[in-house]
Amino acid sequence: MAIKFDAEKSKEAFSSFLKKTSEVGKSVADGVQKGATELSEKMKEDGYQRRLKKYNPLFPDEYNSAGFHMPKLIVVIDASSRQQVDVCEGALGWRERESDTEVLCLYNDSLSLGSIEFFPSAVCDAAYYVDTFNPNRYIRVDCIFEKAHDERLAELKNIAYMLGAKSCTIEITEEQFERSTTSKNTGVNLSKIMGAKTEQAATAETTNIRSSKISAVFEGNPTPRRPELKWFAQDDTIKKLIEMRCKKTNKLNLETLQLYGATSATMTQKAATSIDSVLSKLKLTGNFSMQSNAQCEHSRKIVFSVQF
Repeated sequence: MAIKFDAEKSKEAFSSFLKKTSEVGKSVADGVQKGATELSEKMKEDGYQRRLKKYNPLFPDEYNSAGFHMPKLIVVIDASSRQQVDVCEGALGWRERESDTEVLCLYNDSLSLGSIEFFPSAVCDAAYYVDTFNPNRYIRVDCIFEKAHDERLAELKNIAYMLGAKSCTIEITEEQFERSTTSKNTGVNLSKIMGAKTEQAATAETTNIRSSKISAVFEGNPTPRRPELKWFAQDDTIKKLIEMRCKKTNKLNLETLQLYGATSATMTQKAATSIDSVLSKLKLTGNFSMQSNAQCEHSRKIVFSVQF
């Protein structure tokens, strides 16, 4: 029996086959494109998050939030240092932690934000540590110990004045520590192995004693007033002097006190060492050492004599 060939039906079937094949191909292509787009977006998002973690930018909303904790150490940085980084757009700076010390790297064009005061005026590539008695004031680290020293002297003179003294004398003795590192040849010839003789580094520490003396003369006042204390607020010796002088039965004429730096220190030696580590990492080291200054301050002795 002969099979009759239907050309029209065959043509329609072939056309339907091509259409379905095209639709399947388009569906596959769309799926591939969609998958590639999603992968690309995911990669972009992952990359953005990694950059956020790396640069850790600080934005105004976080800075002005109630829960924001201002670090004790601020380093002023040129704003152009990270302007080309996308995750840093609109940031005030960034935060990082080194040796248990959190530091805020603040862009120089963000200094007007908030109520922070810098002493001396803020400049790029300089570090500032929070004032012991004013959390909104930051003092440049290379002059913080000298400024604290001047404030203590002024406070002692004010104590004498408020208590009605006729004169006072302040004598300061302190130890200055200096470290030097030298290298010497060990005499061991390793030329056959390394082609050179070995050298050994030796660190020596020297201590210098420095003293100074200042005095002040007043008119005197038989009616003492209680002075406001800052640096010596926790010093029992000073507090006892005030109580003795302010008693109604007071007959105090002359008193000599010995005060020690540890009771009125600017910062702990551990904090000073941590700051040195931060400054070294940020390549902001100068011809001063916070740790040496803190050590010198802790060793300081003050002889305070008051004549009524």
